[in-house]
Amino acid sequence: MNTENDKLSPQQSLELIQSMINQAKGNVRDNSFYYLFWGWVLVATHLGNYALHIIAFDYPHIVWLSVIPAWIVSFVYGRQQAQKKHGTTTHLERVNISLWICFGVLAMAIPFFGGFINYQINPVILITGSMATFVSGIILRFWPLRAGGVLIFVIGLASFFFQSQYQSLLAATAIVAGYLVPGYILKSQK
Repeated sequence: MNTENDKLSPQQSLELIQSMINQAKGNVRDNSFYYLFWGWVLVATHLGNYALHIIAFDYPHIVWLSVIPAWIVSFVYGRQQAQKKHGTTTHLERVNISLWICFGVLAMAIPFFGGFINYQINPVILITGSMATFVSGIILRFWPLRAGGVLIFVIGLASFFFQSQYQSLLAATAIVAGYLVPGYILKSQK
């Protein structure tokens, strides 16, 4: 089927690419749920971790178990959304989903090797999360996510200079700036 009629002109190719980007933007804007859901889960978890440090609880990191049900909620929601769309996803959406799955796997693996990095887990996860946020902003051509990624990166680097409980406060701030603010902007643009 490679006839002359099947070839796209450069203008048609650009229009096709732009329509794919716009479709991905629309689908992700419909899914601002993830930025808002994970933003609030992570802010609450970081603040809970900080509060448990303050009251000198022996195991303040126990609060991180709350992300397990959050993963389940996120997975179930994603499956329901995919079924509603009848399985149609663009290439850019698949790239974005793969990016966040890779980040999630990395974020789950880092704590197991915390001893090798002097338990500087928050800064490392923030820095890697900043990359996923920034790249999502590039994929979607959405500057608030790019700016959020940069802010998360800067706060992640600064976190190296603070004790663990204060890293939690910085991380909560980073999540508000990098996930919640862009998430609410996405939601408002539906």
